[in-house]
Amino acid sequence: MVLDEHDLSVALADVRHAYRLIWDFQRRCLDTMKFIAEQFADREFYQWVNNGCNHPPPGRSDPTKNWSWDFLPLYNCSLLYTGPRENSWHPEIGDWLLEIRLVSDTGWLVRDERIEPNTSEFCSVEQADTTLSICVWKCTATVADDFNWLRHVWGEASWPADEGQGDDGAVYHLREGGLEACQLDIPLTKLTTKDAIRAFCGRTKHAFSQKLAIDFG
Repeated sequence: MVLDEHDLSVALADVRHAYRLIWDFQRRCLDTMKFIAEQFADREFYQWVNNGCNHPPPGRSDPTKNWSWDFLPLYNCSLLYTGPRENSWHPEIGDWLLEIRLVSDTGWLVRDERIEPNTSEFCSVEQADTTLSICVWKCTATVADDFNWLRHVWGEASWPADEGQGDDGAVYHLREGGLEACQLDIPLTKLTTKDAIRAFCGRTKHAFSQKLAIDFG
């Protein structure tokens, strides 16, 4: 496709507008995710993960060899929190991991993991949604001394919503290997106020406490 100077000028103005909109969106999402984490007592930040893509490359790497998606790490990401126990990176029976996951566009589609996803193959933005999920993962079996939550436990598991149907309260529950997990999703449009966020967190903690036998306070 060939653009003349006027068309390109208009397109680049749209790009500048989009970047400023993305900044505003990401700032709000980060603040929302931080506020959600604060509703769970006795938790410590552990790791954040760019789901589906790689993290932006380090400064010594050639960025032209990366997917463009690698430079949009909050498009689909998770913030992970552990309990306050010393060496909490290593799960022991009864330990839990809190995941707060943002999916900016549920239209994300990967046909072949070797090929960069093309937005022309996604569903329309009107058909897609922007969602936030709270997941809690509970360790139910002894793991090797050198295992950690990120690489050997959480990193090897499936999200509960990918493996089955939710219950009447839309809570997804999963038992897989030495893990038990729950997941609750909500459209971001429902989290417009702090009261709405508190209500969602309260509903989540109540449902997860019953299924996972964890006291979230």
